[in-house]
Amino acid sequence: MERAERRLSNARDILPEIIEVFKEVKPLVDNSVSDHTKVSSHIDKFTDVSSDIIPLCVLGNYSAGKSTFINALIGMEILPNGDEPVTARVFQIKRSKDRDRAMIQFNCGESRYVLRFDPNGLMENKELVGIALYDKIVAKVAKVDPGMATHMNSALKVLNSYKAGDDDKPISDLIRLEVPFAESDPWPHDREFVIFDTPGSNSASNEDHVRILRAAMDGLSNGLPIFVAEYSSLDSTDNEKLYREIEQIPAIDERFAMIVVNKADSADLPKGGFDEDEVKQVMGWSIPRNLYGQGIYFVSSILGLGAKIDGEFMSDNYAEKFEDQQRKYVDPTSRFYKTLYRYDILPGQISRRTNEESEACKDLLLANSGLFCVENEIRLFAERYSAYNKCSRSEALLQEIVDITEEEITAAKQAVEDEKKKREQELDDEKSALIDRLEAYDKTARDRASNEYPAAVSAELNVRQWNTSVEELERRQRSITHEKRGDLGWSERTSSAANARDSILPNLINRVADSVQGEGNIADRATNFVDGITGAAQGFMSDAQDAINKQAKVFEAEKTADKNAANAQIAEVEKNYHDAATEIARAVDDISRVYWNGRAEDCRETFYRIATADDTPLSDEKRKELGELIVNYEALNLTKRDRAVFNKADFTEFRVNDRVIFKSDKLFLDKVEAKYNAEINTCIKETRFAMRQAHELAFKEWLNRLMGRIVGNIVDYNPVLRGYSEEINRKTAEIDALEAKLATLEDRKSYVARVIDWKD
Repeated sequence: MERAERRLSNARDILPEIIEVFKEVKPLVDNSVSDHTKVSSHIDKFTDVSSDIIPLCVLGNYSAGKSTFINALIGMEILPNGDEPVTARVFQIKRSKDRDRAMIQFNCGESRYVLRFDPNGLMENKELVGIALYDKIVAKVAKVDPGMATHMNSALKVLNSYKAGDDDKPISDLIRLEVPFAESDPWPHDREFVIFDTPGSNSASNEDHVRILRAAMDGLSNGLPIFVAEYSSLDSTDNEKLYREIEQIPAIDERFAMIVVNKADSADLPKGGFDEDEVKQVMGWSIPRNLYGQGIYFVSSILGLGAKIDGEFMSDNYAEKFEDQQRKYVDPTSRFYKTLYRYDILPGQISRRTNEESEACKDLLLANSGLFCVENEIRLFAERYSAYNKCSRSEALLQEIVDITEEEITAAKQAVEDEKKKREQELDDEKSALIDRLEAYDKTARDRASNEYPAAVSAELNVRQWNTSVEELERRQRSITHEKRGDLGWSERTSSAANARDSILPNLINRVADSVQGEGNIADRATNFVDGITGAAQGFMSDAQDAINKQAKVFEAEKTADKNAANAQIAEVEKNYHDAATEIARAVDDISRVYWNGRAEDCRETFYRIATADDTPLSDEKRKELGELIVNYEALNLTKRDRAVFNKADFTEFRVNDRVIFKSDKLFLDKVEAKYNAEINTCIKETRFAMRQAHELAFKEWLNRLMGRIVGNIVDYNPVLRGYSEEINRKTAEIDALEAKLATLEDRKSYVARVIDWKD
C-alpha cells in the first residue's frame, strides 16, 4: 500500500472547530427566527452530541443476560440477576468520579431520593428514616454482608420489585446510578460513559420501555446500541420487533450497533470457529440481518465478571457457573480450551487486529471470555468513530437549520405581500402606482448592488500582491540558512575540516621522510625505519580520524542549521500570513465601503427623480417636502474595521504538519508556496464575505428606512395606510436580517463540509 496525497483530517482535531461554528450560529437564529425553538433544539442537540458523554444502550429480550453483561462491564455485581425478568425499570449508570463512593437516585411521587454508598455499604440518611420505602431498603441490606456492591444490589432488588398500592406513591421508571467501574477497564477517563439497562422487549413487566428509554436519553445523541442476545435467539421474531422499536429512538445510532452473543460459554458453537458457510448462515438470521454494524461478539459475561472480581461472586448461581467453566478458559492444554473472541464475526482486518490484541492480553480469562474485545471496541468508538460521527452529523444539522430559516424567510415574504395587498385596497390607484415604481426600483437596486459587488471588489483588489513564490521562499531560505549556520560556527568548522583533510598527505610524507633519516649502523637504521613507518601509519590514521570527526561536525552543523532554518522560516511565513490577512481586511473594507456608499447615493438620486417627477400624483408642496426628505436623509454609515476578520483558526494557524513535509531537514518550498497562496485566497474569500455581509446588510437597512420614510410621507394622511406601511417596513427589515443570517449559515455549512472533506 502507498500513501496517497489526498487525506481526511482526524475527526478529533476538527471537532472543536465545528463546535465553535455552532456557538456562532446560535445567537444568529435566536435573534432572527421567530420560532427559534426548533433551531435551538437542533443546536442544543449538536452541543450534546459534541460533549464527552458516550451513551451505551444495552438492549435485548429478557433472559439474554443484559444485567449480567453490564455487571461485567462495570466490574461489580450491582444489578440484580436471574432467569426471570429482573429489570422492570430503566437504569442509567454513570462512572463515579470517586472510587469509594456510589449513588442511587430516583423519584417516588414528588420526592427525590438519593441513596449514597461507601465501601462498607449504604450510608445512613437521617432525613429518610421513618419513610416506609427507605426503611424497607435498610432492612434488606442488613441481611447481607457489608459492602458497596452487596448493598447496592439489595437496594435495587427492593426498587425493582416495588409496586405502589392504593396509598403508595409510584417510583420513577428511570433510576440513576453512579458507581466506580473496574480499575482494569480500558475506557478513557476524559469521556463520560453512561450505560442504559432496559427491560426486555418481550417482558410484560414494562411494555413501554422504549418510551422510557427515549425520555431517559432526551438531550443525548450518538448513542452506541449494544444488542444482547443468546446464540439460539439471533433469529427470533421478538428481537426483530425490538429492532423496529429502537428505530424510534433518534438518540441511538444503529450504524455502529454491536451485537453481543451472551452466554456463549454454553452455546453449541463449532469447535475451532465458524467456516464461511456458517458465517453466511449467521448473517442471514434476523438480528444480524437487520442490525449488523460494528460486528458480532461472542461473550461469557459471567467469566468476564469473574476475571475482574477474582471469582468472588455474591450470587451462588454465578459462582457455580464460573467454577464449572473457568478451567476451560485458562488452561491451553485442556481438551476443551476455549477462546470466545475467535468466534467474533467482524471485517477481516478488524478481526485480525482484535485477535492480536486479545492474544496479547495478560489476563487470559478476561480475554478468552470475549469481554476484553468488546470493551476495547467500545473504547475505539469513543476515541475514533464517535468524533467522526459527530462531525458528519453536524453538516446535516446545519442543513436542517438552513431549511428552517428558509421557511421563516418564505413566511415573512408572504406576510409582506399580504400587507401590500391590504395597502393597495386602501390607496388610490395613482399613489399606489407611484409606490409600486419606488418599490420596484428598490428591489432592482438591491439585486443589482448585490450581484455586481463581487466583480467590483475584484476589479479593485490586486490579489497577487499578497501571494508568495518559490523564488522568494528560496531566497529567504538561503538567507536564513546562512544566518543559522553562522550561529553554529559552520564556516569555522568547514575551514577546520578542510585544513585537517588537506594536511593528511603532507604530514604522512614528512613522517616517512623522517623515518629514513638517522645515524648508526644498518641494523639501527632499519629498526628506526620500521618504527618510523609504524609511527607514520599511526599518524596517518590519527589525522584521517581527526578529519573525519571534523567533517562530521560540519555535517551536524548543517543538519542543525537546516532544522533551525526550517522552523524559523515557517514562523516567518506564518507572520507574513497574519500581516497579509490584516492588510487584506483593511483593503477589502476600504473597497467595500466605497462601493456601498456609491450604491446608496445612486439610490438616493433615483428615489428623488421618481418622487419629484412632474407626473407624480402629488401636490407641488408634497413633492418639495418629499424631495427635501430624500436629499437631507442621513448618509449610509459603515463602520471602518481596523482588524482582520477571521472566524476560524483554520485560516490563521499555519501548522507545520499541515503545510510542509520535511526531507533532509529542509522544507519542500513548492508545497509551502501552494499552501500559503491557497490560504491567502481562502482568507480573501472569508474577508470579502464578512465585509459584504456587514456592509450589504447596513446598506439594505439604510435603504429600507429611507423607503419607509418616503412611503410614510406619501400616505401620512391616512393612519390605516401608515400602519400597513410600517408593518411592511418592519417585515422587510426582518427579511433582510434573515437573508443575511441565512448567507452566514450557508457559509458555515460550506466551511464544515470543507473541513470534513478530502484534502490534497
